[in-house]
Amino acid sequence: MNKEMTKIFKEDPYAQKLNMELLEWGKGYAKTAVTITDEMLNFHRAAHGGLVFSLADYAFAVASNSYGQVAVGISTNMSYVAAGELGEELICTATEINNNGRLAIYQMEVMSNGQLKARMEGMVYRKRDMFV
Repeated sequence: MNKEMTKIFKEDPYAQKLNMELLEWGKGYAKTAVTITDEMLNFHRAAHGGLVFSLADYAFAVASNSYGQVAVGISTNMSYVAAGELGEELICTATEINNNGRLAIYQMEVMSNGQLKARMEGMVYRKRDMFV
């Protein structure tokens, strides 16, 4: 993998603020993780939906920018199917489903201990700019 891109992806300020990790990435693919802490819970004592969305969005961003070309999200759709609990590690895998050059579609799955927690689909628009 490109070391410069890995550094850029791992130093994402928002992901760092939420203690998210980039586990791996490749062309059109990324895997991210976060362990649910007390301050990441909602008033039902479940993982806040914003945290789950942010984890999927981080994987989406890395996978879609993995070619070194600036890709910006233009739409997402998130489905939550099971609550995350305190202490659980959530792992999100982003996979490129379709890429026609300018537009690309990605599917993200958030899992914990083999259980699907959420699924997101997202579309990006690729600009002409390269960021590395």
